[in-house]
Amino acid sequence: MAVIVSILGVLVAAIGLMGIVQPRRIIDLVEYWRGPTRFRLAIVVRLVLGCVLLVVAPTCRLPIVVNLIGAIAIVAAVVIRIVGQKRLDSFIAWWLAHPPALIRLSVLFAVAFGVLLVYAGA
Repeated sequence: MAVIVSILGVLVAAIGLMGIVQPRRIIDLVEYWRGPTRFRLAIVVRLVLGCVLLVVAPTCRLPIVVNLIGAIAIVAAVVIRIVGQKRLDSFIAWWLAHPPALIRLSVLFAVAFGVLLVYAGA
């Protein structure tokens, strides 16, 4: 079961690396999903990710870390729902308005997060 965490980590790190190498692709990916679809997707992805992490955490190398990340993902889904679609869209527009160098820096955190998940799942 811990391999699921590692696979998620590889996916997150790969998306982050893509954003470092080609930030325009990340921007295009984020802009592809608009309106209610993006809003629902943001919530559902976090809920599913959080639940999966909570279920498989006991089999991981770092169960407390994986549990914490799972709980944070679920809380993030709830917060996004409370904040609402307009504010989420405003935040995304603000983030996308930054220069590519800053977007590269922000997706570097995705790479680090992905590497942490790979390590925790190994």
